Amino acid sequence: MKIEISKGEYKILLHVLEMADWILTSHKSKDEKRHKPYRKFEQKIFSLADVMGYGSLIEYSKDYHEYMPTRKYEDTCSAMEFIEEFENESFWDELIDRLAERDTILEVGEAEFKALKPIDRISKVDEHKEKYYDEFEKYGVGRIGIVQKGNKHI
Repeated sequence: MKIEISKGEYKILLHVLEMADWILTSHKSKDEKRHKPYRKFEQKIFSLADVMGYGSLIEYSKDYHEYMPTRKYEDTCSAMEFIEEFENESFWDELIDRLAERDTILEVGEAEFKALKPIDRISKVDEHKEKYYDEFEKYGVGRIGIVQKGNKHI
């Protein structure tokens, strides 16, 4: 199979690869075995940069024996805007979900929580989410703290 892409589409593909690489490696080593096929594909696409007119964005590093984004690429790539937006939204969603689930378990007990049908569990957790949406919209993380047993605030 042969796929033809335009110069503009190639640049979009570079940005998509940047987003994928961020997901794969931002919290892990780039040398993980399971990442190998993805890194190999990325190198294949990077190797075409000069032919596609983007040699100033991707270059071969003799020191590392692989193609790498240049400083110019890092300065002009819009992928980080999407990544930052995704991470920000994910942070708030995950924080609210975990706090609402914790509150539901404290309210009904862990055994009853686990015994709930999935739809009922979701409904119960959703009841606690609204207060966190309101709190974080008004105050961000400004009023978050840790309470130890005995209600001693740290």
